[in-house]
Amino acid sequence: MVKAKKQTTHETILTSTLRATAAVARQAASSEEDVIHAVTDELHHLGLRGTIALLTPNGELAFHTPSLGSKIEKALEKLSNLRVNDYKIDPASVDIYQEIFSTKQAIFTEDTSSVITQLVPSSTKGILPRIMKIFGPGNVIFAPLIIGDEPIGTLNVMAEWLTADDIPLISALADHVSIAINHVRNRKAIEASLEIQRLRTQVAELLTSELDLPSIMERVLRLGEEITGADSGAIALLEPDGETLAFPYSFGVPKAMKKMPPRGDGLIWITLKERKAMLLEDYREHPDTLQPAVEAGIRALLSVPLIAGDEVMGGMAFFGLSKDIKFTREHLTQMESIAEIAAVAVKNARLFSEAHRRAEEAQALIVTAHSISASLDTETVLNEIATQANQLLDCDGSRIHLVDYDSGTVHCVVAREPNAEELLAFEFKVGEGITGGVIERGKAVVINDPAVDPNSVQVPGTPEDEPECLAIVPLSIRQRTLGAMTVRRLGLDNPFTDKDLDLLSAFAAQAAVSIENANLFGHIEAQAQRLELQVDERTRELSLSEARYRSLVETAQSGIFQLDLEGRLLYGNQALASMFETEIENLIGKRFDTLSFIQPENLGQILETFNQRIRGKREPTEVFELEFQTPSGRTLPALIGVSLITDEVGKPQGLTGLVTDISERIELEEALKAERDRLDAILGHIGDAVMVTDAEASIQFVNPAWERLNSFSFKEALGKNQDILQSDKHDDEFYSEMQETVAQGNTWQGEVINRRKDGSTYEAALTITPVLNPMGTAINYVSVYHDISALKEIDRLKSRFVSDVSHELRTPLTNIRLYLDLIARVKDRGKTERYLKTLSRESDRLANLIDDLLSLSRIDVGTTQLYRRPMNVNGLLRSLAEDRRSLAAKQGLQLEIKITPDLPEIRGDERLLSQVFTNLLTNAMNYTQEGGKITLRTRLEIDTAGEWIIVEIEDTGLGIPLEEQSEIFTRFFRGAASKSTGAPGTGLGLAICNEIAHRHDGRITVASEGVPGKGSCFSVWLPVDNEAIQD
Repeated sequence: MVKAKKQTTHETILTSTLRATAAVARQAASSEEDVIHAVTDELHHLGLRGTIALLTPNGELAFHTPSLGSKIEKALEKLSNLRVNDYKIDPASVDIYQEIFSTKQAIFTEDTSSVITQLVPSSTKGILPRIMKIFGPGNVIFAPLIIGDEPIGTLNVMAEWLTADDIPLISALADHVSIAINHVRNRKAIEASLEIQRLRTQVAELLTSELDLPSIMERVLRLGEEITGADSGAIALLEPDGETLAFPYSFGVPKAMKKMPPRGDGLIWITLKERKAMLLEDYREHPDTLQPAVEAGIRALLSVPLIAGDEVMGGMAFFGLSKDIKFTREHLTQMESIAEIAAVAVKNARLFSEAHRRAEEAQALIVTAHSISASLDTETVLNEIATQANQLLDCDGSRIHLVDYDSGTVHCVVAREPNAEELLAFEFKVGEGITGGVIERGKAVVINDPAVDPNSVQVPGTPEDEPECLAIVPLSIRQRTLGAMTVRRLGLDNPFTDKDLDLLSAFAAQAAVSIENANLFGHIEAQAQRLELQVDERTRELSLSEARYRSLVETAQSGIFQLDLEGRLLYGNQALASMFETEIENLIGKRFDTLSFIQPENLGQILETFNQRIRGKREPTEVFELEFQTPSGRTLPALIGVSLITDEVGKPQGLTGLVTDISERIELEEALKAERDRLDAILGHIGDAVMVTDAEASIQFVNPAWERLNSFSFKEALGKNQDILQSDKHDDEFYSEMQETVAQGNTWQGEVINRRKDGSTYEAALTITPVLNPMGTAINYVSVYHDISALKEIDRLKSRFVSDVSHELRTPLTNIRLYLDLIARVKDRGKTERYLKTLSRESDRLANLIDDLLSLSRIDVGTTQLYRRPMNVNGLLRSLAEDRRSLAAKQGLQLEIKITPDLPEIRGDERLLSQVFTNLLTNAMNYTQEGGKITLRTRLEIDTAGEWIIVEIEDTGLGIPLEEQSEIFTRFFRGAASKSTGAPGTGLGLAICNEIAHRHDGRITVASEGVPGKGSCFSVWLPVDNEAIQD
């Protein structure tokens, strides 16, 4: 190689290589591979080993056409199974490539061993010395290939004589190689753009020349096969539910791959979810591949989504089974362009299919309507309706059931099914089975697996456990259910949808009209037969016709008329004349647009619709509402039904119509609305809580009182089960008895303990009344709750009060009886005097207890009058302190008074307030040990509620334990201190003081740490500004 360097100048290397590169780049059919071969081959001829590596779209660095020589290549492949051509690496894993792409500068290195160590797979590290021996010695210059400012690959040149001084030469060569590759890529991009436009034009021509979607999709697939050279391909379409895929169009796809993958499995779902095309050179290496596809031999994959507007329609994929098939970015771009147009074709085909389906539905309904108008034979019409529904809904059977309200049973009248005989013979009650439930509730249902429905009933003689899907709609007219119509599909693979239910409801409505028409005709025919018996046999046919006409026209409550083609009145019955307050003779022969009772603002519209109907540009039959103005000035609301009269060949002859006065209906509707508003007002203001539930105990209505009582809002309660109120205070037997009573149609009354939303409970008097339908079945339950928690609490307090009073009275009375008995037995005068003193104390105690009870009773019932006058609290306290000072001194207590001067006067009852302060002062003296201190204090305090005079009685006695402080104002409560000291008292004093303070709109508070020696402080709060308080 040293010799080669001496023979080869730098100019020769650069000139020869550039000449070879330019020669290839100028050729119209040249490719990147051609440029790479030209460069590396020329370097090889010049005694250099050169390799070009280009970055792939996914960031890998791929080595192309090395000039290592066939011997080196074969040696490497034999030694390590390593094929240098098309070998790929991650450039981030090789230090020198990482540096080249970050600095965009060429690098010279003599350490080829470390570079090759990072380049070769880890599996060959053990034979690395042998690989290095194959490559031989040499230095390497790595130069980046850059287009614009972005690196596209590297030029690697290896020779023993290369030095760092050769970097500019190799960099210049790399720049020219980059320019040549860019030139080729630009030319290829232009060619690809032209090819894409050609393909789009070809696909667009295909769509305009072909309306059949399968043909279009097959030709699109063949075009994709032609472009990509794929072994197989398929188009997957997303079903309307968005959850499943179908593969209706494919070629060459292995059988194992034709099974539809579940949602989320496989690369096709990734393509649809991400709305991105996908190109895989090795399908087997992707983590989301499907095992059947791998086993089928799929190697390469190209997939694109089919998107029309913003809607994903499906996806298109092409597969390479042979290792020679490689998909390119050009293929991907071309197929994306084709996919855009193919997606539009799919969407248009679906729209056309939907329009065609709707047209078929409309045609079927028209045929059914014609059958109804052409025949009064119920069985014929219903059979036609069942047949049309069967065909249009693609069903395996249909049936129609009617209700016999006399017997309360349901029977099948039409059965287009293999087991028709068994179905026609089977009868059941309203509410029984699925069909009976639909009739009872008047609501349509879809049951896509009746076997699991608890209401399902097996028809005797029909196959058991036969999987099927059912759609059932009621036959209803004028808020009356006549029966039900059912269609079914065998198996569970084709369930009914809401659209199917809507279409079936349309057929059911026509069936109901047919049945009603037949019933009406039956009534008319029966009337005619009664008249027929009264006339001579020779005129029977004429009499029957006359009876029919008279029944329908002369005795009709509605006005009936006929118009000719000019709009003149040919006929009108007496009801019509009476409606418009005139004689029929005044109407016959006149054009309807000249009649005065038609309001001018309606005349133009009526005339236009009449002319359109006569000319066949409007439906022959129509029903609408209209207001008239009678000669007396009365507004007449009417329901108008008109129908075109035609001759035997369908030529219009005139118009017949029916006018029904709907004044009473409107008045009834207004009255019903007023009654409903009145009921809403009553329920909104009634004090008791009201709840209405349906037959399944689901809450349908609650009034505001119920919301306040239970803390649930109307929205929160609606649809919930009534058991949201149940507490654990009743057992299951209690609720079972309640439900059994109302289920039998009886009213249940009793008391319950319910739970509110916040978990608290209350007691209520409850009355549950069932609402029954005409067949005696409960359809609703009305529950009225009256909160009796307060009454129950009063009962409990009364019982406790009686118990406490009994206890407190029993103790002194027992002592009195005991000592009276002792006095009667002893002769010792000294003992008798001692017993008499005890009797006196117990009598005083009893008297004090009775006085306190009477005081508390008078306060409770309000018989204690408050004589409010202006009074000075400081003066009252001074007098009370002076009265007790000597007594306090005897007990060894210090009595101190600290009064805030110039306090404002209050308006209060001095006698009652004196009783409060005296009681509190006495308690302080009773519970303060000798040597203790009692302080009376007054002060003024202002808060948000106003001005207050606060009287505090503070002692250094035993104090009040914290756990007793919430109970000290409870009647008959005496704390632990009263028992330990033996202090006298009834347990009513503080309760009386508290009530007196409340009567003065004040309050008493207590503060104590519950520690002996620290005592307690009672504060009496009295309002200053109480002029507005009434005595």
